[in-house]
Amino acid sequence: MSTITSERSDLEESIQTILGGEHQRLERSFEAVVAASAYDDPDELHDLWQGFERQVLAHLDAEEAHVLPLFGKSKPTEAKELLDEHARIRERLLALAIDLDLHSLRPEEVKVFLGELRAHAAREELLLYPWAERQLGKVVGAHLRRALVAGRNAPAPSQDWRVDRERSTLRFWLRHVVVQQIKGEFARWGGTFTIDEVDPTKSRARVWVDLASIDTANAERDAHVRSDEFFDVTQFPRATFASTEIRLPDKGNPVIRGRLRLHGAERDVDLEIVQRDERIDAEGTERATYSLEGRFDRRDFGLRWNQDLDVGGVVVGDQVQIEAHVEVVRRRRPHT
Repeated sequence: MSTITSERSDLEESIQTILGGEHQRLERSFEAVVAASAYDDPDELHDLWQGFERQVLAHLDAEEAHVLPLFGKSKPTEAKELLDEHARIRERLLALAIDLDLHSLRPEEVKVFLGELRAHAAREELLLYPWAERQLGKVVGAHLRRALVAGRNAPAPSQDWRVDRERSTLRFWLRHVVVQQIKGEFARWGGTFTIDEVDPTKSRARVWVDLASIDTANAERDAHVRSDEFFDVTQFPRATFASTEIRLPDKGNPVIRGRLRLHGAERDVDLEIVQRDERIDAEGTERATYSLEGRFDRRDFGLRWNQDLDVGGVVVGDQVQIEAHVEVVRRRRPHT
């Protein structure tokens, strides 16, 4: 009987009411983040942010699954603009999460993002939701409500790990005709891993890299790589990697696929987990280590600087090999 009553309630609630109410709920959740960002309590801020981030992503996913495809058939230009705004919101979430990881999340940045979210919400409430109310049935509203409730009530991940930057290394190399290989590493990088013990394919990885921290054992070359001829660290100070899929093949090693954002471009990159280990150190801290390998073509990110050889060909190769030794520490959640 309760199930029938719940389904009727779902059908009676309009799409505009469902999504508009979700905007109000997200704003209250974000206001809690704003308040926490003004105080020196990183554990509370981290938990509030993680909950807010899950809610926002569930909201965007629900709109993209149930409303925007149909809206796009009727109003393709407006639908694309809203999808572009969704993409920018995801980018801002990632950037703010990195600042949170660096303990440099400033209240003013949080408030700016709140203003951006409010502007997006107002645009949807003016443009998208009235259209959905007229054109889509109550059944779609029921699907929306269930998707949003499921995302909002999803339990916090059972394992939340942060990269131990002192014990981790991120190295790369690429072909060079004079010295055979250019090898280097980044001194400043980090991130978080969220492990889902029930379904490992739902685990997530998020990594940031300070591009100015490059070290190839040649100061002149490092300065050139940081310049606007290559990384242009003044305009693009960071690279980020955010996982989109975890593949567990029947044969072979697990693969993390994610979006690498570098030099203003964004492409899919696969990282193979070639080794994994867990231990508890002498202080009782849970640690895990991962060895990952991957490659990408630097031209895909607009990194095209090179020198021609007099005999033909170029000095520097295009395929960049990545090798990461990642040691992560399990973050203990505060007892409630």
